[in-house]
Amino acid sequence: MNDTTSATIATRASSSTTTRRRGALAAGLGLAALAAVTLTGCSGAVDAAKSALGAEQVQERHFDSFADAPSSADSTDLAWFLPDWVPSDARDIDVRLDTQDPGYELSFTSETGPDLAACTPVDGDLGGPALDPKTLPEPLPTSGLVSCGDGRVVAQVDGRWASWTTVDAVPGDDGSVTLRR
Repeated sequence: MNDTTSATIATRASSSTTTRRRGALAAGLGLAALAAVTLTGCSGAVDAAKSALGAEQVQERHFDSFADAPSSADSTDLAWFLPDWVPSDARDIDVRLDTQDPGYELSFTSETGPDLAACTPVDGDLGGPALDPKTLPEPLPTSGLVSCGDGRVVAQVDGRWASWTTVDAVPGDDGSVTLRR
């Protein structure tokens, strides 16, 4: 082996050691940062992440009109699709939902109102709303309610249509829409 070959091998060995040290240092710093955030509860970073991801358990949206709400034609945001029975002239639409437990409320105005011919009368109020109402008109009726096939009850209150998930399941609710297990 000549001097040039020896120098090349020594340089490569030194370079390889430096690269390994840098990699170990970067990995160590990354783990230290993760541990610091985890152990200190870096609330600013956690809150920012929750806000960006929509991690709030109860969420609310307003749509000026039916056309403004997401639908299967233009979105994959299934949580905010309006039920099939909501008329296309619906406006001033408020939707509020619980992302983990049964709880959904919807209210809107409409000149035509929903077609209730396919809806089924419900006996009683089924325990009232599962979600503490914030956007529903008050007082909510406790009789004369109908279900339009999505596991929720529907009623008109003072010219505003309202729908909500009830504490007790609507008969026939398979849980696929209302998060009942």
